[in-house]
Amino acid sequence: MGVYPKIAGLGENYQFQQLRAIRDGNREVPEMTGLLNNMSDQDLRDLAAYFDQTEMPVGQASPDGLDQGRSLYKGGNLASGVAACAACHSPEGKGNEPAAYPHLGGQNAEYVIKALNDYRSGERDGAPQSQIMIDIASKLSDAEIEAVANYISGLN
Repeated sequence: MGVYPKIAGLGENYQFQQLRAIRDGNREVPEMTGLLNNMSDQDLRDLAAYFDQTEMPVGQASPDGLDQGRSLYKGGNLASGVAACAACHSPEGKGNEPAAYPHLGGQNAEYVIKALNDYRSGERDGAPQSQIMIDIASKLSDAEIEAVANYISGLN
């Protein structure tokens, strides 16, 4: 668990984009340094296809902040201009494969918190959809990030 993502079933297009961004140096993931250097685009597509065929392990959300997390995920925050997560990632958290929006349901809360904080700081900006997430994350409070991450972790 922890700050490492669950990569099973995230979506083939999304995974390929992320692997290519890591390999090409457009997304820094220290734990992945050098692992993809000698891989072709086809190798990365094969890896993405393999991991997309596996199922995301079921997660369990904490009851703390669950209502706030559900509200943000499904409806956003009109007052601060935060779009609903469900608009891109689907109401069930299954993502949108053609648009390369990842499956989120069941993801580790700690990882979602880290990812949203990285988007908010601009540290994570190597994918085509990054600007959307940077804009959304910049409008979220720490408490909102924790609440929506918790809700996502139990969304199955």
